[in-house]
Amino acid sequence: MSTTTSNQPEKSPPTPSLPLSLPFGAQPDIIRANQKDVYYQSILQEQISRVCQQFLGARRQHHWQKEINVFSDFCYYGLTTLLGTQTLGEEYCDLVQINQYAETYPGFLRRAILVFVQTLLPYVYTRGVTEIKKQGQQQRTLRGRLQQQQQQLQETVELEGTHPTLKDRLQHFVQNTLPPIQEFVLKNIRPVHLAVFYFFGAYYNFSKRLTGIRYLFTRQLGPNEQRAGYEVLGVLIVVQLMIQAGLELRKRWVQHQEEAATAAAAAAAEITATTTTVDEVDVADKNQLKSEHEEKTAATTAENTQQTEPAEDDFDFMDAFNDDNKDDDSATQQQPQELSYEAMQMLKCALCLEPRKTTTTTPCGHLFCWSCIVEWCQNKPECPLCRSHVNTSHLIPLNNF
Repeated sequence: MSTTTSNQPEKSPPTPSLPLSLPFGAQPDIIRANQKDVYYQSILQEQISRVCQQFLGARRQHHWQKEINVFSDFCYYGLTTLLGTQTLGEEYCDLVQINQYAETYPGFLRRAILVFVQTLLPYVYTRGVTEIKKQGQQQRTLRGRLQQQQQQLQETVELEGTHPTLKDRLQHFVQNTLPPIQEFVLKNIRPVHLAVFYFFGAYYNFSKRLTGIRYLFTRQLGPNEQRAGYEVLGVLIVVQLMIQAGLELRKRWVQHQEEAATAAAAAAAEITATTTTVDEVDVADKNQLKSEHEEKTAATTAENTQQTEPAEDDFDFMDAFNDDNKDDDSATQQQPQELSYEAMQMLKCALCLEPRKTTTTTPCGHLFCWSCIVEWCQNKPECPLCRSHVNTSHLIPLNNF
């Protein structure tokens, strides 16, 4: 009997599930944990920025600040969530992550997706959209130059690339279709997501909703301690969305009425013009014979005058020359120097937030207005951006910059 029992294969113990007798995390606990995480993330970003400034310099550190912030956030969540431990905010509020579908602790793949969506995906998205817009602008500029050269040479051959490719369609989507979608998500989808969280307290972030990760509350409440909810805030958000929807519908209705009135006025004007044209045709038929006789008499008189008097030179070639100059001037005026949003921001002074006047550089390489940086250095002898020591005598005005 013992031999038979010993020959049977041993079964591996099942994966332990978290005790669901514990309540889910409430809205105040989740929000407080998120605020704690944001606070510690800002501290980590500041410390990593200081290290990068010491090794790379202030200019490179300022140039790569976005990448430094993304790296610090990835380090924060990679050393906590990705490794299967609590974040500082979760530990402070006694919260533990749980896979809502399997009722167990989230696996490594699910945690990796959570960290990627929460830290790297926003940066990849914004960087990719910026690069696509930049390439599209450069391509439009190049095509404009080629079309201008084609018009000057009076060529009839079509330019290469007139048929839209997949890259052209992607650029068109990013430049024309994507901005309205982003605006719709920020104005409508995000408030709806927040209102649902205030009502049910399930997912505070889109990344948590995407991966299906919720929180369990592990601390035992006292006898007189109660957990408050934020349902009132959800009601206020719903009311706000309803008011915005009503205003948008009213705006669309007014636009529709204006378009209908404009179309009716155009149709009435067309009917009136047709009636007037019929009347004018009758009058023209009556005066046709008289006008033909007058034209014949005038033509005979003109022929006699041309035979007796020499023709005058009206310098028609000068008119053509002037027309060419006017075309060149109008073509020049129709091609303004278009600057991107990033280029406009680079031309602004960091102190007055206006386009720089009398551009002046500090020893660390930052650019400001002369009056702004002089006034700043008189009060505080340091760079406003990198805090490096700067005297007024060290400021260098840049002429023709």
